Amino acid sequence: MNSKLKITNPNGEDRLSSLPDELIYQVLSFLGTRQAVQTSILSKRWKRMWTTLPVLSFDGYDQLFPYTHSGIIRFIDHVLENRDQDTHVSCFKFLAVYPFPPNFVRRLISYPIDHNVEELDIDLQFHRYKPFKLSTFSSDTLLKLKLKVPLDFDESLRTDSKWVLPALKTLHLIRPPHMSSYKLPGFCLIWLPSLTTLCLDGIELPESFSSIRVPNLTTLRMKRSKLPVKVWDLPGLLSLELDEVDLPANMSDFFSALVSVRDITIYFTGTCKHLWNISCPELVHLKICTNFAYVSWIHEIVVLSDKLRELSFVGIFMVSLYVHELENVSIKLWDTVDFKYATWEEKKVHYRHVVPMFSKLGSARTLTLDSAIIEALHSVNNLLGRVHSPFRNLKYVKLPQGYTQFSISTTLSKYLLGGNRRATIVTTLPQRKLNHQVVPNSSTSQKVCVDTVEKRVRVEHLVENSVVEAGKVRQIGCPVEGSGTGNDQASSSRVNGDFE
Repeated sequence: MNSKLKITNPNGEDRLSSLPDELIYQVLSFLGTRQAVQTSILSKRWKRMWTTLPVLSFDGYDQLFPYTHSGIIRFIDHVLENRDQDTHVSCFKFLAVYPFPPNFVRRLISYPIDHNVEELDIDLQFHRYKPFKLSTFSSDTLLKLKLKVPLDFDESLRTDSKWVLPALKTLHLIRPPHMSSYKLPGFCLIWLPSLTTLCLDGIELPESFSSIRVPNLTTLRMKRSKLPVKVWDLPGLLSLELDEVDLPANMSDFFSALVSVRDITIYFTGTCKHLWNISCPELVHLKICTNFAYVSWIHEIVVLSDKLRELSFVGIFMVSLYVHELENVSIKLWDTVDFKYATWEEKKVHYRHVVPMFSKLGSARTLTLDSAIIEALHSVNNLLGRVHSPFRNLKYVKLPQGYTQFSISTTLSKYLLGGNRRATIVTTLPQRKLNHQVVPNSSTSQKVCVDTVEKRVRVEHLVENSVVEAGKVRQIGCPVEGSGTGNDQASSSRVNGDFE
């Protein structure tokens, strides 16, 4: 029975243990460090593998064992003391919901920094820790830093008040739940010459941000904070995401200053009616979301970006588009539970604004609707029969699951299709065709997927056609065009509503 359970090749050798070290490291990186250490019992080959593992993850052990902190501390100390001290730590993660001794936490943070860490993620959710000096996280090798810890932003120039991070590309700061909102001092950004991605959750930018040089910044994400009044000078910014951010009145001036931005996502709440002119010359993707609680304010959006190709709305907006052609338009009403349980009278107040909004979206080629929008259109069915369809270029109308062309009214169908014989109502958009080319590379294979429609190239590394899920190795086939196996999916991207 044991021999049948082994993963062997035709020569009877253990295929799992014969994998190269790099591949075994990748397998173990999907596990927490506790589980990685436990693999030492598998075989002689695996006995010491964990001691050279470059990825260390101590993630939420105190949630599983809330009354055994001393045991967790002993385990972590055992791992750090028995590792091969010449092995670098590429990624280090630590999550603590309950309190650990401050000296232990500081020692824990120092270890990966002393071992040339490239990615560091520290999450201290307990509120009794004293603020950490910025110098605690200084490193010449750190590329990605994510902190949910209290920080001491001392603006004096003494040595321990600043961090030195010459290689850092991604900085993600999250305000701990027990702390009030505070501003990130401008001097903190001056010392980050390589920074390309800045994510702030519950932390505000300084008023002086408009005069701070962050030459390589391409991505800015802000959540639960307030924008400074002064307009930024970010000529290299490509992606902007604002989530529950208190917006200034001059957002039109902000947009006009973003001369290179290609992606904008805004989730906003509040009782203020917005009138925006979005005139970003390079804008390609735009998503704007509001909430049902303040839907009585119909926001007016004017888009003057001729390169815009993808537009997504959550809510009802009075929109004016000066765009030659839109590839994709996605319309939802509201994702909130409030709208789901609103009365019919409350909904009808806002449904009357749907048709004027649709009248400005006529250049769309693909239109995606949710069930609430279909309900809104059915509620004004009589009006639809008296107006012309604005959709002159439409190719596909995508309905949610459970809907078909026969489940919507004839009047609505005619309004959406506009008499265009090329237009089709579907529930799933057809997949874009991908050309696959398999390029061998020693023990690994590199699958290059070329999207012939959007001319995008997606490179995926396949390790001996194996996929690791929750510590298990599952053999799969490599999808090749014409083979009839695998699932081809076009790559897609979103500015993460969730912060990485």
